[in-house]
Amino acid sequence: MTKQTLNRASEKQRQKYAHYLAAGEEVIAVFGIGERYFWYTLLSYLIIVIFLALYPLLLAQFPEFAFIESYGAWIYAPAAIITLIGLPFILKLIHLKHRMIYLFTDRRVLIKDGVLSVKLTSAPYDKITHLTVKEDFLKKISYQIGDITIHTAGPTPIETDIIKVQHPVQVKNLLEELIVKERSLLGIVSSPEEPPVKPF
Repeated sequence: MTKQTLNRASEKQRQKYAHYLAAGEEVIAVFGIGERYFWYTLLSYLIIVIFLALYPLLLAQFPEFAFIESYGAWIYAPAAIITLIGLPFILKLIHLKHRMIYLFTDRRVLIKDGVLSVKLTSAPYDKITHLTVKEDFLKKISYQIGDITIHTAGPTPIETDIIKVQHPVQVKNLLEELIVKERSLLGIVSSPEEPPVKPF
C-alpha cells in the first residue's frame, strides 16, 4: 500500500486467496494491518530490550561505573521486566498481522479473521450503505493508520470493521469506487438527493 493508492493484488495473492472467491470473481486488492504500524512497534520494542540488556556492559567499561558489576545478574532486571511485560503485546501484534486479511474483490469486501480457525465475513457492495473512517490523531501522525467501519443494509444492519489499516482515506476512496462501479453494473441508480455512498 502506497501513500497515494492501494497496490493491486499480485498474482501470488490471487492464487493464495482464490479458494475464498466465487466463480468469475476477481481480487482487486489484498492488505492487512498497516506495515508502518507493525514494523515501528516491533522495532521499538526490540531496540528498548537490547538497550536495557547492553547498557550495563557499556557502563562497566568506564572506571567510575565499575561498581555495577557488584550487582551481578540484577543489572539485567530492567531488560527482563520489559521483555516479560512487552512480549505478550508483541506476540499479539504478530498474530494480528497474520490473522486479519482484507480482500476487495470486484463484487464484495471479504474479511479473513484467523490463522488456523478462520472466520470469513462478506459484505457485498450493493448492500453497503455508508462508510465511517476513524483516525486517532497520534496514530495518524505516527503510523498513518486508522479504522474503517462498513455499514450494511438489511433486516438486521451489520457493522464490519477494518482495523489499523494504513492510509484509511485512500482505502475508503477505493472502496467507494468499487461500490459505485458494482451498483452501475447492477443498474442501481441513486437519486441526486441520495448519493451512492454516504460520506463519512
